[in-house]
Amino acid sequence: QVQRSQEQAESKMLEVLKGLEADGGPGANFLRLCREVSECQSALKGGELAGDLGWLDRVKGSAQAAGSSSKAAVRPQVPPGLLRAAFELAVGEVHDLVTSDIGVHLLQRTA
Repeated sequence: QVQRSQEQAESKMLEVLKGLEADGGPGANFLRLCREVSECQSALKGGELAGDLGWLDRVKGSAQAAGSSSKAAVRPQVPPGLLRAAFELAVGEVHDLVTSDIGVHLLQRTA
């Protein structure tokens, strides 16, 4: 269950982002920190993929977000702004904070 307000979440994510930058980049620390501080549903379930959005589909995800009746999107529950931010990244890059209707996010593209 989410415990932080949006302001608290933004503050925490900025701390994490600054810590990653001080360590010379995300590396393995990104996954560890996500597991430690995330309050998203996947992180709360625990396990190896805690905090992981999984595979995203730019085309189907965008179509679903734009109101298409297609149910074929890999992750249709991902808000459009979050999907856009994910695909702006190069592999290995971390995005600045992204705020959506489901929370405050730090994204790292891994593939």
